[in-house]
Amino acid sequence: MDIPLQILILIFLISFITNILPFAGAPYTLIATNFLLAYGENIENILIVIFLSGTGAALAKTITYVLGIALKKPLRKNKNIPLINKFIKSKYFPLALFITAILPGLPLDDYLYIGGGIVKESLKKMLIITIPSKILKSSIEIPLELFGILKISDLFNLNPLLLSILLTIIFFIIGFLLIKIDWNSLYEKISEKYLNKRI
Repeated sequence: MDIPLQILILIFLISFITNILPFAGAPYTLIATNFLLAYGENIENILIVIFLSGTGAALAKTITYVLGIALKKPLRKNKNIPLINKFIKSKYFPLALFITAILPGLPLDDYLYIGGGIVKESLKKMLIITIPSKILKSSIEIPLELFGILKISDLFNLNPLLLSILLTIIFFIIGFLLIKIDWNSLYEKISEKYLNKRI
């Protein structure tokens, strides 16, 4: 293993910290990828970084869950909470959580964790789903980013770190815009027009 222990700890902490802030959508895998570029992209390094980044990102959702508990009263007024609660109580919730935890740049799993905190869904069950989902996400994104960052940075003559910073800013903007969407009204319109049913 070519990556020092303190760097491995840093990768875990960065993945954890960047996933604490709900709806931020910070691309922690890009940061992890830059460490791989610095210390070597061999298979052992890639597997370790995938595991640490995915686990750190998943465990950070514990804080999001606690935030849902702490802000239960004011969050009840949020127009999207009723829809989230329907998902959590439905048989589709485990699959929805697994899929939303994988989606790149779209921090939709934060909605489910805050909703889970509000209705006091089992945190253990949620983490059992989220940890492998986030590891899978890292295992998809990091190899693609290793290839993509190098190719794009060469193509546009950009430093890989600068490119990662620009992408991070873009994902933060996307996360902020997602908060502004009235998902409940959107769901109701789609249901009435195409599904004619609710969860």
